[in-house]
Amino acid sequence: MAHSGSDADAFVTHGTRPRSVVRASRRLGLALLGAAGPAVVTAFLVAVTRPGTAGPLAWVGEAMATPLVGGTGLGWAFHVAAVTGLAGLWVVGFALVVEGYFGVE
Repeated sequence: MAHSGSDADAFVTHGTRPRSVVRASRRLGLALLGAAGPAVVTAFLVAVTRPGTAGPLAWVGEAMATPLVGGTGLGWAFHVAAVTGLAGLWVVGFALVVEGYFGVE
């Protein structure tokens, strides 16, 4: 059975408030980015200034090749911070999509 109106109207009328989803997603995403940003920069700068580093891009490639579970050292810390930052970007992007879809201001 079809209903009249858009899916957005049906979603809003069932009690979910898009404004609160946007607000919570934005806060979580910015918190993840805030936690990851300094950690990524610090690990990268420490690794680049170490003697014997092949170059920034080579080091980032090596760091991202370390396993996320069970890894150790500076490369693992960079990997965790980078994954956290990417998750933060995704959550902020989700908030922007919900905001645009439902016209939340």
